[in-house]
Parts: sequence; structure tokens; C-alpha cells
Amino acid sequence: MPERDPVTAFRLAEDAAFDRHGVTVAEHSLDLGGRTVRVLESGDGPPIVLVPGDGAVAGAWAPLMAELPGHRVIVLDRPGAGLSGAFDRRAGDLRDQAVGLLTATLDALGLERVPIVGSSGGAAWALWTAIATPGRVSAVAALGMPGVCLPGVRPQPPMRLLSVPGLGQLLARIPAPSPDATGRMLAKTDARLLEHPEIVALYHAAGRLPGYPGSVAALFQASMRPGGRPRAACVIGDDQLRALDVPVLFVFGADEPLGDPEVVRRAAGLMPHARVEVVPGAWHHPWLADAPAVARLVAGLVPRP
Repeated sequence: MPERDPVTAFRLAEDAAFDRHGVTVAEHSLDLGGRTVRVLESGDGPPIVLVPGDGAVAGAWAPLMAELPGHRVIVLDRPGAGLSGAFDRRAGDLRDQAVGLLTATLDALGLERVPIVGSSGGAAWALWTAIATPGRVSAVAALGMPGVCLPGVRPQPPMRLLSVPGLGQLLARIPAPSPDATGRMLAKTDARLLEHPEIVALYHAAGRLPGYPGSVAALFQASMRPGGRPRAACVIGDDQLRALDVPVLFVFGADEPLGDPEVVRRAAGLMPHARVEVVPGAWHHPWLADAPAVARLVAGLVPRP
């Protein structure tokens, strides 16, 4: 039997992940001035926009999406992940790219002002966008350590290796031999992923998509200097934190490997309207440990008509 092509294999794995959690999605492809971004939607009601982390796939949100009935949940395939176009570091500064892409996505979807929920590097994208265009973001929920945008983050060894030009691209292009091997690698950042083999299988399929490995390495190199030190332009300064006048919720795993809760507590202490919730037993993706609890926190940020 011939092997499935990578895109078909990815779509089948994605369908399985959403089916496992009873989530039905509709797919849209947005042309944002020559850049293609794929968006998945589920449900009806007040909108919530979900932004995955660097190299993360939309289907990893399925457990949380299942716990948000009564909302229009919109999740992006960020450039370089899933079935969106590749990430091109040459297109400009990462922070500027993030703000431009998120605001263009909101425009294309007809969304004037919405809460944005980001995970890991996606949380950095949400915070950058709220700082640059506060009129477009009604609230931010940052799940897990928000990328490298706050002082005190501890990049893991694989991230440090991927941050090295050339070496990062080479390592990213070495495919894991099996879903079990993919799971062991992912577990270094979040051991709770091993409780979700359907999501592990989706990441395994993503690793074989054209352009995905190189894009992931390029994303890490755009946010970190070789060796893992955050690029200065990506770090949010104290004055910007003090001026961020929208509600911000940090949802942090008690077992987060990328840094201590004090990192986000310090940031929240500088912001006018921020708080921190720590999820027991959670790692880098808090909803994998307790999706109902994280969904309640997220839903609390959504303005009601």
C-alpha cells in the first residue's frame, strides 16, 4: 500500500485529534496580502482567538475548544505550522510580523476587538499585539511561559540548538522515526502530552509537512540569538508592561520547565489589570492538565453582549 502524502496524513491526524474531543471545525484560507493563513473555527457566540506557540499545531487546542461551548472559537495555523504558508524570517522583524499578521487576520474575519488566547510563543504574539494595537485586543490570556518575551525564561536544550543558524535547520529536518519517538521528545517540554496520543500523532505528521522543519528553526532563530538568548526586540520592557491597559491573565503550569512562576508574577505586578493562575500538575500547556478549569478562566475574559 503506497504511503500517504504528507498533507493527507496531516489532515487525517488532525481530524482524529478533533474527533477524539468531539470538536467540529470549519476551515478557511485567508489571503493576507500574499501570505496565506489557515484558520479553523468551531461553535457560535462571542469570539475568542487562539494563537498556537512556535511550531505548534491548531489541533493541540482540541481539549480546550471542547470546553468552550457558547463561543465562536477561532484558531490560527501560524505561518510555518500546520497548513499555513511557510514562515519567512526575511520578511521582517518577528514582533512586527506578529502584530501585522494578527491584525490582518482580525480584519479578514471582520473582528473589531476580541480576546486573544496565546500559548507559549503565541502568547508573546498576543501580548505584542495588545501593546501595539490596544484597540483591537479586549483581553489577553497567556497560557504557559509566553515564549521569550519576559525576562527569566529558560529555553530548553532543543530550543537552544534550533536557535543556531544552519545547525537548527539541519536538526529540524531529521524526522522522528515514530510517533513514540515524537512523544518522548515533546514530553521534555510537556509530559502531559503523553496522555494525548492523538495530539502526539498530529505533531508527528506535522514534522513531515513540506516547509515545516525549516520554518520551526527559522522561528526560533527569529526570537533567539544563537545559543538561546532572547533577541532584545522580542523582550517586553517594564514601561510597556506598565502601559498595557487591557486585562491580562497568565495561566501557568506548576511544573512549567521554561521558567518559574515568578517570571509572570513579576510581569503581572507591573501591569494595571493582570493576574496569575497556577494550574497544579500542568507543564507548558496548562489545558492538557485541566481543560475545564482553564476554559473557565478563559471564558471569564470574554465580554458578553
